[in-house]
Amino acid sequence: MDIHNAPVVVLGGKSWPVPMLAARQNKIIDPLILRLLPVFALWQSDKAQALAKLGAAEYDALLDIAYVAITRAHPEFTRDAFLDLPVTLPELITAFSIIAQQTGVFQKSSGETPLGEAVEA
Repeated sequence: MDIHNAPVVVLGGKSWPVPMLAARQNKIIDPLILRLLPVFALWQSDKAQALAKLGAAEYDALLDIAYVAITRAHPEFTRDAFLDLPVTLPELITAFSIIAQQTGVFQKSSGETPLGEAVEA
């Protein structure tokens, strides 16, 4: 596992490498990402409406995705320690795109806007 060249997400003000995820992480993360895709598709055109669709279940899914992804490079990191980080919603939204790519299913192609990133008008 190459954590030195892995993309980095910032959560709780700290940088976390997210190498390509293994089956252990993907079996948890992939269904959560698929459940959130309608929200992130809406994010591309109407951020306010997308944010309105982020209820407790969706927020929990974002937290689960981020935590499980971090454990790929830091298996000793506990869920309690993660939940004590001052993680912000903008950090979770930005991390979503990177983590989705690291599942191996959602690879960014040239010219494609990653999930969770704004499209320039």
